[in-house]
Amino acid sequence: MNPPPEFRLLGPPEVRRGTALVDVGHARQLSVLAALLVDVNQVVSVEKVLSRVWGEAPPRQAKAALYSYVSRLRSALDGVPIVRRSGGYVLEADPATIDLHRFRSLVAAGQPGDAMALVRGEPFEGLHGPWFSGLRETLAGEITAAELDHIDSRLAAGEHRSLVAELTTRTTERPLDERLAGQLMRALIGADQRSDALTCYSQLRHRLADELGLDPGPALRDLHASLAQRPQWSPRRLPARPAGFTGMEVQLAALDLDGPIVTITGPAGTGKTWLALHWAHEHAAGYPDGQLFVDLNGSDPADVVRAFITALGTGPDGIPPEPHAQTALYRTLLADRRMLIVLDNAADTAQVVPLLPGTPRCRVVVTSRERLPGLVTAHGARPVVL
Repeated sequence: MNPPPEFRLLGPPEVRRGTALVDVGHARQLSVLAALLVDVNQVVSVEKVLSRVWGEAPPRQAKAALYSYVSRLRSALDGVPIVRRSGGYVLEADPATIDLHRFRSLVAAGQPGDAMALVRGEPFEGLHGPWFSGLRETLAGEITAAELDHIDSRLAAGEHRSLVAELTTRTTERPLDERLAGQLMRALIGADQRSDALTCYSQLRHRLADELGLDPGPALRDLHASLAQRPQWSPRRLPARPAGFTGMEVQLAALDLDGPIVTITGPAGTGKTWLALHWAHEHAAGYPDGQLFVDLNGSDPADVVRAFITALGTGPDGIPPEPHAQTALYRTLLADRRMLIVLDNAADTAQVVPLLPGTPRCRVVVTSRERLPGLVTAHGARPVVL
């Protein structure tokens, strides 16, 4: 049995069955196929197909040519139905076999990196006419948005240094794009190039004023303020030092060892929180940019990220709406700081990972009743077991 064909539209249009390229005819016949694939499993009227393929004033022979092309496509696709129905045609196929629909599904699912991997070039390359030109323009905007979402994800993962050159090139191509400029600033901050980030902001501000008569938006202004006025935002969020704390010398000595992340785990009532807070107060002076604390019991990490961003000095207008962008901003704000972050009562690794800074200059102490092996294996945390 032949495998189902895969339809590729995000580049030169082609159909593949396994590794074999399927011959679906000349460009006009391929245009008919593309016009149906865009609205897969929906009726596309004959008039709509004609206008998509031949333009608003198709020649008289276009309708007869369309019937011939559809007949040939049915033979070439061998098992993929193109059904005549209600004055039009329906191409029946799994949308997951069409890269355009898979791209949009992945973007909607928050997987922009996987979506971008489907893009092979200019969508519908080689197909001409006003409808295809308009569709290419629409998709160019969707692809650009997915690229920027993917960059936010990479920044959230700490890939600041590897992104600087790429983002510098992109901002040269689109010098008035504020979101792109903000991403470059965050990459520069994470790469310990604060002065370059300030220069980037200044250049954008002058360009916006000179060419558009505008000021940067609130997100960029807050990011700039976090650079220019960082000493004003040094939160001290530790709860009170535990009274009467004694013992645990071995565990305290283990906490003194180097490493950006340490986990304190053990059953309820073994003193995990007291140990973490006692050590944190003893070492707070070593983290001059501040200390953050949260009891994670039942908390959504996205809510904690927003609370931490606020504690670090960002106003509500400067917090982006997307959770991955909030995580990226949180890590950017921590990029050149030396801070202590205590995450108490974590349920599992997944609750902790969004709250990890992207820099080893910060120290994270996590307490949990669980062993959190994912933090140890994937993030190099040192375990202290009670």
